[in-house]
Amino acid sequence: MEMNQQILRTPDEAFASLVDYPFAANYLEVDGMRMHYLDEGKGNDKTIFLLHGQPSWSYLYRHMVPLFVDAGYRVIAPDLIGFGKSDKPVSSDVHSYGNHVRWMTSFVRQLGIKNAAAFMQDWGGMIGLRVLAKEPEWLERLVVSNTALAEMKGLEKFMVPKVLKLMAAMAGKPSISKFADNINYGNWAGYFRHSEQLEIGEIIQTLTTRQLSQDEMQAYDAPFPTSDYYAAPRKMPEIVASELDLVNADWKQLKQWGKPVLTLFSDKDPFLAERGYDKKFQNNFSGAQGQPHITVKNASHFLQEDQSQHLASKVISWLEQTQY
Repeated sequence: MEMNQQILRTPDEAFASLVDYPFAANYLEVDGMRMHYLDEGKGNDKTIFLLHGQPSWSYLYRHMVPLFVDAGYRVIAPDLIGFGKSDKPVSSDVHSYGNHVRWMTSFVRQLGIKNAAAFMQDWGGMIGLRVLAKEPEWLERLVVSNTALAEMKGLEKFMVPKVLKLMAAMAGKPSISKFADNINYGNWAGYFRHSEQLEIGEIIQTLTTRQLSQDEMQAYDAPFPTSDYYAAPRKMPEIVASELDLVNADWKQLKQWGKPVLTLFSDKDPFLAERGYDKKFQNNFSGAQGQPHITVKNASHFLQEDQSQHLASKVISWLEQTQY
């Protein structure tokens, strides 16, 4: 992909005064685009990957990164293409599920780190799990948190994409307050598709239990200075149930992967809490059997904001328990 008017790069000054984000920028080239990642604790032997989803970026992990480094881990937290400090293709067609998996696979292969640990949330899991299906040597330990991977057969496979499309269409053009009052898939997809200005900081706030500061909300807005940059966050809600044959094939591969798996889902996630998504991971991964899975209390969808210390200490102690 050529660097031309089809790919935007958020100017560095947009990130000049981020609160609580003292990390150096690192970049790899993926498909002719620059992909940004944090790489902290470089001298440490064991590595943990932290994968974010939509519409956040590695800023989401700012309070967890130092805790992992202090515990002796190297921490790698990439920004998905289209998000954070990574390059942003302008065409929404480029933001297919398969392309995001391809870009993250390329990132993992280029780093060449094997037998790592990973914490995956939201699209970080939907993309990261499919990368793991292709690169089973990449990880030794896996933590899945507030994410889902759509394994669907028969009627469900036929119906679900249609139902989601209908929900998005019926939602019309919801404002952020309409979304906040009724958090569901239709309002989510409708908001991202139609809003002239995406208030990303406000969106993150609607999906956290902790009060974010103005500076923190601005840091979530920073990657998207104008609406030209919106292609990725606009598109992602529409592709959650896409490429189902490929997803099913990747699930089949993942079921062969027997390393330890921990689920850390939130009690107050309006999308996923008490819907059995954590159980699906527990039942499908042999390595999830007998692990100390918990429901994280007083946390919404972006639990990294709500319970950063609790999450990091839970992951660190679990990695020790499983002799990682």
